[in-house]
Amino acid sequence: MQRIVVVLFFLILAGHAHAQLHFTSLEHIFEWADKNSLVTRQARMENGVSQKDISINKSSLLPKVNVFGTAEYDPLIPVLVVPSSIVGGPPGKYEQVRLGLPWVYSSGVELTLPVINFEKWEEVKRYRLLSLQTDWNNRANMESLRIQLTQAYYQALLTRELLELNRTDLEVTDELVRVMESRKNNGLLDPSEYNRSKNLWLDMQTNKIEYQKNLTQSMIIIKQLLTLPDTAELFLDDSLPSITRGWQSNLEQTPLMSRPGWREAEIKVEVAAQQLKESQRSALPVISLDGKFTHEWQVQPGQEISYDFSSIGLRLDFPLFQGNFYRNSRQKAALQLELVQASQEQTTADLCRQQSEWLNNYQAAAKKWNFLQQKMELEADNLRIARIDIKEGVMEFDEFNTIFREYNQTKMDYLQNINDGIVYQLLLTQK
Repeated sequence: MQRIVVVLFFLILAGHAHAQLHFTSLEHIFEWADKNSLVTRQARMENGVSQKDISINKSSLLPKVNVFGTAEYDPLIPVLVVPSSIVGGPPGKYEQVRLGLPWVYSSGVELTLPVINFEKWEEVKRYRLLSLQTDWNNRANMESLRIQLTQAYYQALLTRELLELNRTDLEVTDELVRVMESRKNNGLLDPSEYNRSKNLWLDMQTNKIEYQKNLTQSMIIIKQLLTLPDTAELFLDDSLPSITRGWQSNLEQTPLMSRPGWREAEIKVEVAAQQLKESQRSALPVISLDGKFTHEWQVQPGQEISYDFSSIGLRLDFPLFQGNFYRNSRQKAALQLELVQASQEQTTADLCRQQSEWLNNYQAAAKKWNFLQQKMELEADNLRIARIDIKEGVMEFDEFNTIFREYNQTKMDYLQNINDGIVYQLLLTQK
């Protein structure tokens, strides 16, 4: 029975390691990433840590109760000089009175309650802002993940289309090699021309290997971004032609101020401003309520004394001087605020440049699409005519080779332009 359980366990592990995952669209991949990616798991943990930081910091403003106990031995017990008459001696004389017994045990309870603490109040506000900063930082990381997934996903779809183009090219070059071989065998063709046609076929074979390598590389990147094991089988049940329509429609860009990076930079400035305010409050007085109850037991051989005492009152702490600590802290916080404001300007400039580049590339792709489509139709017709002419022997290899390569270059440009247009539209409109 135990062997069966062990076998089943390893079968389950093997099934998980070789899991097959089918994604029907980019949105499907985003949904998976939102639930399972390493970025998502890190975001959950970081948000949890920031919430705990807030709770820990708020606890410093709550009452603090401490139970204590001590045990001491006094080799030399303090004494007090008093008039002898107090202890029944002659007037005008003084005697020493020993204060306590050598063995002293005490236990009790202490209560401390902050009443006024301006610095701590500002610190609590800063930790709340830090929690917001963490949240927007995680959103910025997720946006970066989505950008990478978008680029890798459509690169994979583009490479699959190039593989399909290569399959067609191999059919054309196979036909070409047969025609040229027949001419060579009939003495109608120079052998070097046949070799050139064979070399063209070999180029298509090496292109196939290169495209397959690029497709595998895109899949590796997607697996890494989704935190999938290398043994997992990934299938994209989507194609570039199925999503080519609609990307040239009116573009509604995501506002710059809605980008997570912009919001994170804004919150960082608020955190730095709050830290400056906190440093300015650090030199103000602190008032707290202190209460204490103590039971003390004093012992020496043949004698013991025990008693209770307690106290309650307000404690005022007013810092006067600590080696320019407070002044330097304020100056440091002011410099950090200036640094963060400069960083915010840099972030804004980077995001503006990024969106401008995306928009420029999208507009260029939209403008070229119609021309490339017309050009592709012309090149496809030229290739159709060239295939007929080469069979009938009315076209030489050089002319066919030029038309064939022009068709391939136009087809690749057309597919790449569609891919660019879709990718940049998605990047500009992502939420």
